[in-house]
Amino acid sequence: MGGAVRRERGLPMTTTAQGTSGDELDEDLDGPDAPEDEMSRRWGVLLVVTSALGFLAAMVLTVDRFHLLADPEAQFVCDINPFVACGPVMSSAAGALFGFPNPLLGIGGFAVTGTLGVVVASGLRLPRWVLVCLQVAVLAAAAFITWLQFQSLHVINALCLWCMLVWLVTIPLVVTTTVTTLRTGALGAGAQRVGRALRDWQWVLVLAWYVVVATAVVLRFYREFARFYFGITL
Repeated sequence: MGGAVRRERGLPMTTTAQGTSGDELDEDLDGPDAPEDEMSRRWGVLLVVTSALGFLAAMVLTVDRFHLLADPEAQFVCDINPFVACGPVMSSAAGALFGFPNPLLGIGGFAVTGTLGVVVASGLRLPRWVLVCLQVAVLAAAAFITWLQFQSLHVINALCLWCMLVWLVTIPLVVTTTVTTLRTGALGAGAQRVGRALRDWQWVLVLAWYVVVATAVVLRFYREFARFYFGITL
């Protein structure tokens, strides 16, 4: 009874109560949730940075797309040579897969991921359903940019620098979001073990993905580069 009264008045707790409170505090600060929260904040910052860059690229592509509609002969800053040019990519059928310019998808998508990044970076946790929806969205984005990469390399036969910036930021966004969704248990305990195992390897996965894409680009265009810049036919 006395201990209860002292707690109500804000006085020091009994030795037993202090020990219990201290243990709980230690678990909150130093337990398994503490590093997880810090990793989540870093992931939030990454979402903000990658989304900002992706949003910028999508905005530039959208504006250039409207310029191209007004003037089909328009030239853009990213039109560097016959095989590194935004114009052919934007004017292609793949550039408006759903009947409107693809960059509009990027504007909406990156705005959402950037907003969620701010929420997470501020220390708040996303509800499970939001994480699951975000996971579905980033997997769809991964499939979409992979298809666009194939179109650029083997159908359009040209590279768009702003599009490549979107590829550059989407890859770490997809990998880190997937690992985060797994390790936080949003997809179940089994998936959580997989996510925690991949936690320290996610940037290796990002680098490996970059290497695959860069290799595909080099293998497709090395002859064009050699001929255009060095006059060498391979």
